[in-house]
Amino acid sequence: MNAATIVKATVLWLVLTGTALANTFGSVEPFASQAVVDIGPLRNQSLDVREAFADRLLQCGIVDRVVATLSSTGSVTTINGLNTRVQVGAGGFAGHTNPSYVYTIVDRGPNGASHDDIEVLTESLAYVLSQDSAFLLDADDPGSFDFPAQYVVLNFATPPPLRKSAALFETVGRIDPELFATDTSGYTQFGRAYLSLQSAVEDARFIAGYVQAAAEFGVEYTPKVKGVPSLFVGGAAFPFNDWIVNRRGEAYLARIPAASHQALRKLRTGHLQFTRDALRLIEESGRGYSDRHRSLRRAMSELKCR
Repeated sequence: MNAATIVKATVLWLVLTGTALANTFGSVEPFASQAVVDIGPLRNQSLDVREAFADRLLQCGIVDRVVATLSSTGSVTTINGLNTRVQVGAGGFAGHTNPSYVYTIVDRGPNGASHDDIEVLTESLAYVLSQDSAFLLDADDPGSFDFPAQYVVLNFATPPPLRKSAALFETVGRIDPELFATDTSGYTQFGRAYLSLQSAVEDARFIAGYVQAAAEFGVEYTPKVKGVPSLFVGGAAFPFNDWIVNRRGEAYLARIPAASHQALRKLRTGHLQFTRDALRLIEESGRGYSDRHRSLRRAMSELKCR
């Protein structure tokens, strides 16, 4: 695809948030790496049970406490409630959808967050949640973060439930498995917008697959240039830590100011205990020990905050 038909996404944040402010987006899952704790029993639960886990953890303040730690130690100075919004949304990778913490950040104007602070926040969330990696996208600057990235956005009429986003991802997979089942295939749902970075296929194939999926699912394909389906381009990053090699999260910690390390370690310990509590509930439910009048989803929603 030539440069004339690739859209520099200077208006994407209008599509995603309905405002002309935010243009950095990120996501991190609330489920620890399999290399840290065996979360197979949790990952094998239905999407609504996993969503209840994610909702409860967010209600317990895990994200707010990370931001408070970073702010109180001076590790970030520009992240605040006026420029950062976090919610539970759908995130898909390699054929599987999970609840994720998706966030939009205003990075321009008098109250804009700096990219350095956005990266510290993302690394810190990924560390506390024992993630293999996290996702960042500057919607309109291909030179931002680690590499330029092309992507599409499919717009629902209203923000969909997670299961509907998952069904759209599965529709994409039925049309072209290379846009669904590979380790370069995925999506993140921000509000009503389903955003997918280009898989490791040629431009025309990626566009064609998503144009067909949008038509079959009844959602809007963007971008289009003079009516022709095209691609947005921005700057992306996938900060990561190999928990087998760096068992204490050293790769993340190396990129987070040292003043916040001790407090973040405590938050990480609490998250792992919260996860083990959930795994214990699942085990007890399987053995018939839990209150049979309470669903596992409800039990997840009542987990003790750590």
